Amino acid sequence: MKTISSTLPERGILTSAYKQEIKENISETKRATLSKMKTIIENHHNKFQSQTGTILQVSLFAIALVLIVI
Repeated sequence: MKTISSTLPERGILTSAYKQEIKENISETKRATLSKMKTIIENHHNKFQSQTGTILQVSLFAIALVLIVI
């Protein structure tokens, strides 16, 4: 934990230094969480595109087989 010296006597359980540290930790957590969410969304998007491409390729192959057989 960071310690910040102050000339004023600190009263109460939550000192201003502690409150500042809490704010910084929350800010860092939010950034990390947003970054993780962005990564998850990008991975899901890429996976979905890959599945769509595979389905289209299989469909075209099946249509080509049907046309060859007829």
